[in-house]
Formats: sequence, structure tokens, C-alpha cells
Amino acid sequence: MKPVYRRSAIITLGLFVALICAVPRLASAEVEIKVVPKSEIAEIGQDLVLDIEVIPAAGTALSAEGLVIEVSQAGGSSFFGTPYPLKPLSAVDSSTNAYQGSARFEWAAPVGADIDPLTAELVVTVTATTASGNAVTGRWSGSLDVDFGSEWSADKISDFIARKGIGFFLVLVFGFGLLMSLSPCIYPMIPITLAVIGAQSQEKGAAHGLIMSVTYVVGMAFVYAIMGALSATVFSGITAFMQSPVVLVPIAVLLFALSFSMFGAFELQAPAFLRDRFQGPGAGGRGGLIGVFAMGMVAGLVASPCVGPFLAALLVWVATTGDWVLGFLSLFTFGMGMGMLLIGVGTFPALLGTMPQSGGWMDTVKKGMGLLLVAMAFYFVRPGSVIPAHIFYPLVGVTTILTAVFMGAFDSLAPEAGWWPRTLKGLGLVVFVAGLFFLAGSFLQHGFLMPSPLAEISVRPGMEMMRSTETVSSSTTANGGPTVTVAVPLPDKVQWTKIHTGENVKSFLEEKRAEAKAAGRPVMIDFWAQWCVYCKKLDKSVWNVPEVVAEAQRFITIKVDATAPDDEEMTRIKEEFKVPGLPRVIFIDSRGEVLHGRSAGFKPADEMLVIMKSIR
Repeated sequence: MKPVYRRSAIITLGLFVALICAVPRLASAEVEIKVVPKSEIAEIGQDLVLDIEVIPAAGTALSAEGLVIEVSQAGGSSFFGTPYPLKPLSAVDSSTNAYQGSARFEWAAPVGADIDPLTAELVVTVTATTASGNAVTGRWSGSLDVDFGSEWSADKISDFIARKGIGFFLVLVFGFGLLMSLSPCIYPMIPITLAVIGAQSQEKGAAHGLIMSVTYVVGMAFVYAIMGALSATVFSGITAFMQSPVVLVPIAVLLFALSFSMFGAFELQAPAFLRDRFQGPGAGGRGGLIGVFAMGMVAGLVASPCVGPFLAALLVWVATTGDWVLGFLSLFTFGMGMGMLLIGVGTFPALLGTMPQSGGWMDTVKKGMGLLLVAMAFYFVRPGSVIPAHIFYPLVGVTTILTAVFMGAFDSLAPEAGWWPRTLKGLGLVVFVAGLFFLAGSFLQHGFLMPSPLAEISVRPGMEMMRSTETVSSSTTANGGPTVTVAVPLPDKVQWTKIHTGENVKSFLEEKRAEAKAAGRPVMIDFWAQWCVYCKKLDKSVWNVPEVVAEAQRFITIKVDATAPDDEEMTRIKEEFKVPGLPRVIFIDSRGEVLHGRSAGFKPADEMLVIMKSIR
């Protein structure tokens, strides 16, 4: 009997072991996982967003309870922060509390702004149960590039310099300056350069001309270098100040004057007292070099409008670094690149003698430059920047007509005139018709000396209705009864809680951040100042747009007035939130994390709305 009992015990033990081994096999049943990143790269400073689809075996359904999705980076480290709550994209069958077929989810986590670019190996694991109670798992892995986006930031600049070296960076900036030397404003400076340097170069040789012209361009570059250093330090508002009407209006007037010199209305040259000063006895000495340097600084200011958009972008770019040395070197290098043409003109003025002085193609090129200068002048005083639309467009029309006259639209042609004079006259007439179009269009759209006949029908359909009736909804419950949706009219603009320098700002911000985190709401902080032109532009053209106002309802909104000089507390706050200049809009997500990569200066309403919608 003992062998029989022993044999039965062995069989029983074997069956028990087999049963235990079978349980993990059932639990390890696989589900298919498909992962699609929202963008081709995980952008540094933004959110990593993954579209994850979990596909169970045929004939099974996944229970909505207990489904867990984990995303990690192979190797243990992680380039992203704590994930946000998982967002289901597939409907759940209420009767079974299970997904019918595949289940899709949006998984998201913030990527830090201080992450270095890399190629990461992502691992996605899914643990779930089927509607019948069986455990299932799944695993997916794939590589993803982590890199900066198209917009430049302080971290992107630092990374670029670290990888390529400061020398390569400055060579690149010099190249951009060289390209900008071909801009229209440089050419009107040629006669002044010749008046200051050219005559001496012809008399004393190319070496003397080289010394004088380099001194001249160094003076020009020094102006930009000062701007770069200031924009990266405490006077970071220099970029906004450059966009002030106090600066833009004189620049526009100067451009108009330069344009009509291109059309032959007058001859542009240095003032007589300067010509006497620079061409008189002893002009090549120390006093001459100082005077040439000073004239170069003036030339830098005169030439800056034509490169204004690029120069402003470069200043903002440098301002994000907070490094005044980098700002000085970058803008000085840019200025030297932009002055290379003037160095050539000042060193070898005789070369210009081989070019036609008037008539022919040179005359046509000058008129083309004049048109560019007129267009650029209007760009600087465009509606929304300086001049209201109902004044701007009639001015464009009148100026365009005057330009057509100077182009020769109404000059008589000799019968034997060739095709080129006739073509120019035709172009002048086209410009004249365009001027009439601007005048007529501005009258119909905005009115001109009298109300517009189309004022009523020119309003965008539904705009007034949208402003007055657009609503947000909130839910209330009365005595445990059904949920009631209440329509709340939107305000005309974003509603801010306003605080000022010196009003215990830090403790207030900490209190609001804690309040927002407890409520699960994001925070939007607008740092601004009275002197900041683009801060006011945000109020006039962004914070009053209905779509932006509607999106702002889910934020706790704070406006920090930094008009007064920074005290120690405000300095610490700006360092904490990385505020290099004004305006600066800071975003904090619903978990209380400051999203430095999402911070923004001035952005048009549509771009600001995209950023706001990305905040979770």
C-alpha cells in the first residue's frame, strides 16, 4: 500500500505544481499596443503626448477598472516629469463598465526646459483585466528624439554654443550681418561714407581708407553691441522701447526722406560742417578717427530700421540668456558683418567710379530701393502699432500716388523711346492705380473725411453677437437633485488679479499657487510695466480676444506690475520664474509645476491661444 500512496502523492503534487504554473500563463496573456507620439520629436520645454491604443484579443473586452499604463525611459533615468492623469479617448459601455474593442488613451507628461537633446528609448507597459476577470499585460518599446523646437530659447542658445562653440556661433551671427548689409538702408549710407572717408582714401591710399572705414564701422557696431548688452541685463525693456511710437515715428519719417532721395527729389550727402570737419587739415589724426567713430554710431542708428525685424529678434534672443557679455559680442559681431560693404566702399572708393552714376540700370535700382524704403516706413507705423487703420490706409494711398509721380508715371515719352522707359512708365501707372485702390478701399472700409458707406456691412458677421452672447457653463446641484447648467456671459477681457512691486508679492504668489494646486487649476501670470509697449499691446490685441478670454476662464490669472524699480523681492521672483524682460507670461500647470518652456513674451492671439490650450 505504501508504494500506491507514494505514487498518488507524487501525482497529486505534480498536478498542483502544474496548476500553479498555469496561473502565470493565464495572467501573462498579451494585448497589442500601438503608440503614436503627437509630434515627431519630444520638444524640450513642452509636453510629451502619446496616443496609446490597447488592442485585446478577439472576442474579449478590457475592463475600465484597474487598467494601468506606465511609460518609462530605458536605463532608469527619465527626461520627462510626473505624468498627467490619463485621458480616455474611447467610450466605455456603461452596462459592463468595459471598452468594446480597442481602447485609446492620451498620455502626457511635461518635458523639462533644462534637458539636453538625446535619443530616448521609451517603454510602454499595460496592465489590465478583461471583462471576464482574466489579467492581461502588454509591452511596447521604441526610440524618440528629444530636441528643441523651431523657436529659440536661452537653453537652445546655450546648447548650440556648447555643441558648436562660441566661435562658430559668432561666425554665424557675422554671416547674418553680412546678409543684412544688402538691405536698402545700407545703400543710402554710401554717399555719407564717401563724404566722410572716400576723398581721403583717394588722396592717401587704400591703407588709410581701410583704417578710417574700419573705425567707422566699429562705431556702427558699437551701437548694436550696447543694445545687446542692455537687452541681456536690467534694461531688458530696450526691445520694447525700440517699438515705441516715440522711436518708430521718427524712423518712419527718416525712411520716407531717404526714399525720396532715391527717387531724385534731393541728393543725400553729409552736412557741410561734417564734410569740412572730416576732409580738412588733420582729419586723418586722432580727432579724425574719433569723429569717424562718432559718425559710424550715427550710421548705425540710421541703418537699424531696415534690419529692424532681424535686429529685434536678435535682441530678444540674446535677452533670454541674461548674459551681457554674449549680448555685447553677438551684436558687435552682427554690426561688423553688416558694415563690410561700407568698409569696402571706404577703402576702395575708386571702384565706384566704374558704376553708372545716373540713368540706366542704376537709376532703376535706386527707385526700387526707394519703394522698399516706403514699404518699410509704413511697416513700422502699421495699424495696431502706431497709426489707426482709418488714417494709415489713406496715407498709404496718398504716398503711393506721390511715389508713382516720382517714378515717372506721368512723364512724357519721346516717340523713339525704347522698351525699358515704356516699361518703367507702365510700372509707375500700376503704382498709381494701387494708390487709388488704397484711397478708395480705405474710404469704403473705414471712411475718409466722412463716415464709411459700408460701415454697417463691413463688420464681420456674428462678431457683435459672439461678444454679447458667448457663454461658459457651470454646474450646480440643488438638494442633491439633477445637475443644472448655468450660462454665464463672458467678460470683454481676461480678468486679472493685479499686484504691484513692493506689495509682498512673493507670499501672495505662493498663496495663489497653493490655492490653484488644491483646486486642480493652472495659473497664468503676466509680468508687465507701464513703459512696456508690447505689454500694452497684449492688453489691446490678445487679452480681449473672445477665444482667449474663454480659455482663460479655467486659469487663475495674475498680473504683476513691475513698473517700479525692482526691489530685492521682485528680483528674486524674476529669477525664480526666469523673467529676462517684459512682457513675460508665465504658466504653471494644475499640479503646481512652473512650465518654463511654455513662458512667452508677446504673441499674437492665435499663438497665445495655442500655448494656453497646451497647459494642463
